[in-house]
Parts: sequence; C-alpha cells; structure tokens
Amino acid sequence: ADGTCGCLHVKKLYDLNGNGIQDAGEVLIQDWRFKVRNVNTNAFFFYNTTQTLLLPYTYEVCDQAPTTNNWWLTAGTLCKTYVLSSATCVDATTPCVCTGQGHSQLSAAWWNPALTTPADLSALAALPIVDASLAHFTPTDAATSLKNWYKGASTASAPGYYLSANLALAKLNLLHGFTSASTLVKAPRVATILGAPSNYVTLGDLVALAVARLTASTSDPDLSNIATDLHNVNTNEGFVQASPCPFAFQPANTVGATDLNGQCCQQGCLKVAKTYDLNANGQTDVGEPDINGWKFKVTSFQTGNTAYYQTPSTLYLPFGTYEVCDVLPQQYNWWLTGRPLCQNYTLSTTECVVSTATCLCTGASTAQAGGYWTKQPGLATIDAGDLAALSASNLVKADLSPFTGFTAAQFVTWHNAAASTNAPYWLSDVLALSILNVRHGINPDILIKAPTIAPLFGITEHFFVKLSAIHTRAKQMLLTPTIDQATMLIIAQVLKDTNANQNFAQDGPCVATFPTVVSGNLNGLQPPCGGSNPSLLVAGGDNADAVTEKGAVSNGLSLYIGVGVGVAVIAVVAAVAAFF
Repeated sequence: ADGTCGCLHVKKLYDLNGNGIQDAGEVLIQDWRFKVRNVNTNAFFFYNTTQTLLLPYTYEVCDQAPTTNNWWLTAGTLCKTYVLSSATCVDATTPCVCTGQGHSQLSAAWWNPALTTPADLSALAALPIVDASLAHFTPTDAATSLKNWYKGASTASAPGYYLSANLALAKLNLLHGFTSASTLVKAPRVATILGAPSNYVTLGDLVALAVARLTASTSDPDLSNIATDLHNVNTNEGFVQASPCPFAFQPANTVGATDLNGQCCQQGCLKVAKTYDLNANGQTDVGEPDINGWKFKVTSFQTGNTAYYQTPSTLYLPFGTYEVCDVLPQQYNWWLTGRPLCQNYTLSTTECVVSTATCLCTGASTAQAGGYWTKQPGLATIDAGDLAALSASNLVKADLSPFTGFTAAQFVTWHNAAASTNAPYWLSDVLALSILNVRHGINPDILIKAPTIAPLFGITEHFFVKLSAIHTRAKQMLLTPTIDQATMLIIAQVLKDTNANQNFAQDGPCVATFPTVVSGNLNGLQPPCGGSNPSLLVAGGDNADAVTEKGAVSNGLSLYIGVGVGVAVIAVVAAVAAFF
C-alpha cells in the first residue's frame, strides 16, 4: 500500500433469519463498538458503526463484546482483516442476532390435566416417542400416564427417552400456539448435524430432525445433542428476538489509543448525482430514474482550482468548501426543480456529503393542433359526451353570455369567431380545445411548464403546473367573465401553447449533449491524499457527447434553461458562454 486513502464502512446487521446476509426488512444496528488496528504499526482506536473511516494500509477490525451475554454472530468471526489501497469503499458488515425468551407459557407443566386435551394425547401418540425401555409410548391420560412418563425422563435417562420427552413438550407448545415452526432458535448442536451456515435453525427443522432420528433409531448417538437443544427451547431459552435487544459496553481501554481516521489526509467525500423528477417536487422519490453522465464543475474555494466530472461521482477531496455547478446542455428544454444551478458544500468530516439535484425536460405530448377539432377528421370524433363536458365548463360567447347546449356544428362556428381581443371568449375557446385533448388521450395530471401563471397556484420555484389545475382555474374565472381579464389572457396563452403541443413535461429524460470541457482534477491536490475517480472526464475527449435519451434510466438533476419568468433563448446562450 502507498498511503492512499481507502474507505472503510463498518456495519452491524441484525440478521433476523440467521443467513449471514442482509435481506429485505433487516436493520442495521447503530453505535455498536468496534476496534480498528493498523496491522503494520499496531496503532489502534475504537469507533462506532455510524462512522465511515478513511484509512491507508491494512487493518484488523474486531467487534467488541457487549456486557450482556445474549448476542451472537450468525456468520464470520469477531475479527477480520481488510486491505485499503484506493478510494473505493470497503464494506465490513458483521451479521448477528440476540436471543431471549419466547412465549411466557413455554415452561408450563403440560402433564397437568387442565392444560392437556384429548387432541393433544392423540397428536403425541402419533409421534415416534419411547419410554424408559425404548418401547413406543402412547399416553392414555394426562393426569397419570403422560405426567409420570414426562417426569421420569432426565439427562441420565436413555437418550431416546430423554429426546422423546422434550419432543413431546415441543409438540404441545406448537399445538397450543406458544411457538411457531418458523421461529428461529439457537441450536448449535443441531445446526452442526444439519450443516447449517450458522448456529440458528427454525423450530420446525429442529422438531423434524428429532422425529426423523427417533424413527430411524433410538440409539442414534446424536439423540442427546438434539435433546439438549430442544430442552433449551422448551425452557424458554435461545429464541431469536424480533428486533435488536439492548446492549452496552464496558469503558474501552484507550491507553495508547490513537485516532486512525484520516491519517492519510484530511479528506472528505462528496457524492454528486442527478434525478429525473417526474412529479416536480424537488426531491428523489421511488421510481424516479437517475441521470448518468451529466457533466458538472467543481471549484475549490481554498485554491481556486476547478475540475469537471460527470454523474454519478464520488469525489474524495481535502477538507474545505467547494462549489458544484451543473454544465448547461446544448438543448434548451431542461429545467431544474430542486437545488440551484450552483451550490456550495463544506467538507469537514469523513462522512460523505450528498449533492443530488432534480430536473425535468419538456417537449411535445399527443395534443392535437387547435384546428383539428373543427376540421375533419377531428370534428368527426366529437361525441355527445364531449359536448356535455364542454357545456359544463362555464364557456362564454362573445357577449359573455353562457355558451351551452350546442351542437358540433355550432361549436365550430363559435370556435372560428374567437379572438384574443376578447379575453373571456378567447380563454373559453382554448380551454374547450384543451378539454377535448384531455378527453381524447392527454393525461389531465400531466405537468406543464408555465412560469407566467405558476405563482397563481403558489408555485414559486420550478413553475410546473398540472394541466387539470389550469383547467379548474380557467373554469372558475369564467364564472365572473368581467373580472381580471388580464390574467385570463395569460392563462389563455399557456393553454394555447399546450394546444400547439408545447411545454409538456416528458415521462423520461430527453437527449442532453455537452460542449467540450478541459477536465482537470481536484483529487489528490494535497499529498498524500490519493485515489482516482472513474467518472473523471478526459480533457478534450468528449465533445457534444450524448448523456441519455428519453425513456433511459438515469440519476441526478438537470439544468434549467432559464431562471425565472420570460427568460429568452438569447439569455440562455449568453449564460452558456459565461459559464465557460
């Protein structure tokens, strides 16, 4: 190893099913203590599982034992060695469980007649259980026969007899619902017999093994081991708990301890990613795709140096403050929905700082041009349901009287006479066409880029508004057509644009290409910090390279082409020029 920082992420897993790996629903245990020792120098320190360590060289990581004695590993060993020689993060996960009691009735005296039913006796008679002479035992009653048989068995008895008594009690616990066949129990002897990967088996497997071995032979040498594990379960011990138990540690002996974290350098971690924000809420939600390969620039406030990377990137940088700026694409249809184009991040610990931004791109949908609905074949598709929906939408005529109860031909005449000089009439017309678009295939909840009217809906950042919300506002305004006609004109223009198939948020990332950038590199500017980043751009080698196309999976954010209302394309071009 050359002193380069590596990353060590130590985790403690509550391994509920005992299989040694993390499965869905299994949680990580916070603040478990572990000891890290530099194998080369023997220097050591104690940490908790909430930390990610940046270290060079080779290390031994040892779990520390808690003060309670009911915690157990389900795989691996208490100590393991890891070699850290690059910026790649090494995952050190130790799986475990804790054990305790099961149901409070597990140790009940089943030979008490009040607890044992005729059905219980029949179930026991069907088992391959034996008495002290190793003859098959059939209980005739609970008060005498079963009670005396059970109490006569002990560890000094023949193994077949002792196992039979414990098998009978386990069967009664199952029959009365005090345990479940799927319950995981600590049974190290049976686990060895079954070749299980850990010391934990299900109670069903434990009972099944007892039945199988008693059926095969009452002198099997494994019968005593099976009986011992089964006896522990019957006395309410060794049940894997459904969630982590309390734990505590004795004060660590820190004499001679030296904090090893970051000895290679004072280095932080910055993760930059981008997400396609389908619902425009400014955060990454389940099902929203990532955008990979989006270029961004990182500038160090300490040195003034800059470098270009692409998403997703994990950068290991000296402590300090950095500005992260997205590179503007060569397409003008990308818009931020979350963080701004540039944002500052301060790295002062070894924990990773995450910069995830969100975006949408806009384009065409399947809207029909305005004239489609008043010419063939569009006119022929208007049905009675369409006319009823339009009649219920508060449309007005040129004289601002209600326009209702019309035929398709009357609708055409009304539409052809609409003009933008009459705000309520014009809003009625474009609203009617937009309603027809929705009734014939456009999703009413599709997002529309509408910066001129977004503040009417309390949206002051990303300016995306649902088409259905615009329809509702237009209908409300048409109830009082003489009021606020200036706003009517603005809403009408937005609907006119959507009717012309513009400004629809796309259902997946659009094409994004970028100009050539001179990469540079901030990784390793302060030796002995080191490590490489596979996302680093090669200088001059990526002119106008495509990132992703609509429908592809991607991660991160994207850039908007304007910052506010009415930003012209010329301003965007100027911004691109200024950015480089």
